[in-house]
Parts: sequence; C-alpha cells; structure tokens
Amino acid sequence: MFPFIEVEFAIQVIKGVSIMHGLTYEQCLKLFEINRLITQSLDVKEVLRNLVNAALDLVLRADTIIIYEWKEDGYLHFTDGIGLGSESAKKIRIKPGESITGRVFQERKIYNISGDKSIELMKNMEYENMEHFKKAVNFKKIKSVISAPLIYKDTCIGVIVVDNFEDDSGVFTEQETRIIEILANQAAIALSNSRFYEELQYRNNDLVYAQEVHNRFSKILIEGRGIPQIVQVLARILKHDVSYSETYTDLSRSFPIISSQEILGYLLFKLPVDHFSRLEKVAIEQAATSIVIELIKQNNLFEREIHLKEDLFLQLLDGVNIKNLSGYEKIQEISSYSSITCVLIDGRVKPLWSMDSFISKERFLRNLERELRTIQDNVLLFCRGFEIITLFPQFTSVTFNKLKGIVEKVFLDDLDVIVGVGRTVTVQALSETYLEAKESLQIAKRKIAEPIVRFEDLGFERLWHGLDQKVLRKYVQDHLGKLINKENPDYLTLRKYVELNGKHKETAQELMIHPNTLTYRLKKIEEELSIDLRIKKDLLAIMTSFEMLDYLQESLL
Repeated sequence: MFPFIEVEFAIQVIKGVSIMHGLTYEQCLKLFEINRLITQSLDVKEVLRNLVNAALDLVLRADTIIIYEWKEDGYLHFTDGIGLGSESAKKIRIKPGESITGRVFQERKIYNISGDKSIELMKNMEYENMEHFKKAVNFKKIKSVISAPLIYKDTCIGVIVVDNFEDDSGVFTEQETRIIEILANQAAIALSNSRFYEELQYRNNDLVYAQEVHNRFSKILIEGRGIPQIVQVLARILKHDVSYSETYTDLSRSFPIISSQEILGYLLFKLPVDHFSRLEKVAIEQAATSIVIELIKQNNLFEREIHLKEDLFLQLLDGVNIKNLSGYEKIQEISSYSSITCVLIDGRVKPLWSMDSFISKERFLRNLERELRTIQDNVLLFCRGFEIITLFPQFTSVTFNKLKGIVEKVFLDDLDVIVGVGRTVTVQALSETYLEAKESLQIAKRKIAEPIVRFEDLGFERLWHGLDQKVLRKYVQDHLGKLINKENPDYLTLRKYVELNGKHKETAQELMIHPNTLTYRLKKIEEELSIDLRIKKDLLAIMTSFEMLDYLQESLL
C-alpha cells in the first residue's frame, strides 16, 4: 500500500535478522509474522495490539508491556499496552528526561536495568505520573525493566517499556533485549505508517470539506448576495455568532481578511479563534477569501461609478444641459435646485487616502459622503483626481458650521486637510462656484491655522491670489522695511497695535508694558518707517502689509 514504508520494513527486517543469533525458529517466525501484519494494515491499534501480544509471547518474563508515543504537546503519552490498567495509564504524561521512559527517549538508547536501579532512575518522576503508574500496575514492585526508543528515520517518536514484577533472576537476557529491539523498530514503523495515513486522511477530508464550503460561498458571490450573506452562512456552519468589521477590539477573537498583505477587515467572533476545530478554521478561511473577492468586486464598481460621475461633472462645467446627462440618476436632482454651492476638500501636501491600499479611497469617500448626508440628504459628491468635490443645494451659515464639525470629526486633528467653499449661486453658474472653491482651496494651503476657507470671507486675498508674489513681497518690504523680524520688539508691538485696531490701552495690556513705553515705541517706529499712524492712509498701508505678510506665510521673516 505504501511502497516506501515496505522498503523501510525490509531494511529493518534485514537488520533484525543480523542480530537473531540465539533466537529460536518459532521466535523468528513470530517476528516475521508481525512484520507482515504491519505492512498489510493501517489500523495502528490493531498493529500495536499484535506487537504487545507478540512481545508478551516472546519475552516470557514480561508482565507489563507499554508503548508511549511522542505528541506535539511535548510529552510522551500512553498509546497501547498489556498487563496494566489502561485508564490510569492514559493519564500519564512523561516529559523528556523524566523517569526511565523519558531518559530512553532523550538519550535514544536501550535501558536494561534491575529493580533497584529502576527505583533510583524513577525518583525524578512527577508525583501525579508516579501515582497513575502505581495504580496502573496495581502497586507492584518492579524486579527488572527493559525500555527501548522507537526510532524512525533518525527521529525518536516514542518508547516501548517491558516490566517484570515476578521473576527475581535479574535483568533481561541479551536474547530478550534483541527481541525488544526488533519489536521497537517494528513499532516505530507502525506508528509512522499510521501518522502518514492519518495525515493523508486529514488532508483529503480538508480538501473535500474546503471544496464544499467554497461552493457554498461561490454561489453567494455569483448571486450577488454580498458580505452579510457570507457572514450569515459562516455563522450557521460554525454554530456561533459571527460579524464583519473593518476594525477589531480583541485580536484573539478576530480573523484578518487579507489581500496582497493588506488587511481589508476582520471576521469577529465571541470565542477565541483557537477554540474552533481544524475544519471550522477551513470554513473561516474560505469565508475570508470570499469576502476579499466581494470587496474587490465592489471596489471595481465603485471606481467605475467615480469615473462616470467625474465625467458628468466636467460636462456640467462645460455647460451641457443636465437633462441631456444620463448614467447617474442623482445628477438629475441638480435641475431641481434653486441654488448651489461647491465645496472642495483636499490634502494640503498629500492625498487624504493611502495610495498603498486599493480600498482606502473607497472607504474614505463612502464614510465622508455618509457624514455629509447628515447635513443635507441630497448633497452630491464627486472626485477629480485627489480632489473631492461636493455640491450643496442649500448652503447657509448653519450648514458651514456643521461642515466644520464633520471635517473635524472625520479628519480628527489631521492638519493636512484643507477645504475651499465657493459662493452660493444659481445652478447655471456652477462653474463660478467651482472656480471660487478652487481659489479658496489654494488660499487654504497657505493658511496653516485656517484649513477651511470661504470665498465670501476673503478680503484683499482675492486680489492677491492673482498677483505675482514678487510684487507682494516688494510692497511689504517698502512699508515695513527693517522692522520685519519676529525677534524685533518693535515688530511685535506694531503688529499687536494693528491687530487691536490702534487701541492704545488694550495694546499695552496685551504686551504687558506701561502705556508710556508703548507710546515711546510707536513714536520710534513712526520715525523709522516715516509714517504717522494717526493718518488713515498710513495705518491702512501698514495693515495691508501685515495681511500680505500672512498671505505669504511670513516668508520674509
């Protein structure tokens, strides 16, 4: 059935024959019969039972024969035996180096020792293991013991132990030792044979089960029933509550949904994921894969919709009649608007969504649109490159304040976001409010402390935005001159005086100086700049210079 195992057996038999000197003909036949049974059966219980019975027949002084198998938990477990209480023996867990069995496993050599020596070597046996062993052998005293490692392909996979409780003639004979050595080799092959077969069965069962689960989830995808149905079916398979989320709160109770090393979301459970069986985890993996496929499909549809809406928006800017536009139903709503306001949202220096994530853009825009619809349900959202375009049919001061609140909520403390708001115009003047929002957005890039800019709130900045910055810098230099230095007390004094609209008392209080000191400083500044702050024209020129300096982001300082 497994040729390579039969070859391995042949090697072991040849080795066995080479050490059979002194064995009787009947003993040799018994050993070869065991070899035949092992190669013809994959029932490990049957094979091991034949082995321990044969050992009992071949080793006349054997009263108890035990086979321990090494498990993944790091302990040797009772697998089969004869001459002892199996219920108690099944509770024994022996670690490498513990007692005689652990030493044989660790050192990979045969121990053939007397009762006194066995008592000495069993002193380090765990108390619970010792109690279970004593109960299993009915508290008999060991007279002699022989223990051999089960080695397969240079790996120790267990130990066979033969105990003598009745005969006082000392350790086992060389002939008995040879028999146990041969049986140990045969037991090693039997266990390996069984492990290989069980692994094949597990893999085959996993494949069959995975295919069945895959078919169920594939049907959901084909029918377009989406992620909620996938989660619902998985919950029925597991017979436990399951939910889907983009984030998690407890990593041990969540299963990541991954595509190309990007985590797209999580399947959440009320139990730790390790609680589920191997096959249940197969179902979880299949569900996660199906969700990835569904998310990719949704994202492709989203991108197509975004490109369609962008194209329609550009046509609106070009003056195409709304009634002639089709492909996106909500675009027709604009024709019913009595007015319209364009709001642009962008990043100051980088996009507002991750460029390394295929789903980041979709989630960001859907979340933003959901929040904006709490202001006005019929708000329209478009996207042009990295610029987000929103159209409000009614935009008031209340709307503006709500917009600021949503921007703070969505972006938290992210100073990278900027917002430009155009004026409220008729639908026919859509291009005007768009260009105004565009200009406001550019100005917002310069105002670190003011990420949201309304075009109607802009003063001379509307004019400055269209001028050459060299002209603006020259104007500031001409009117503020050498005073342009943040460390200069006169600069700070003049700036505060202008900010407070020339109010002498308030300026002194803000600067925490005596009013006479302020008077002295202002007089000095007037002489240096050749101005008179009491003259409206001179005061206006200074105020304008400071506003230009703010617009230039104080790049002259």
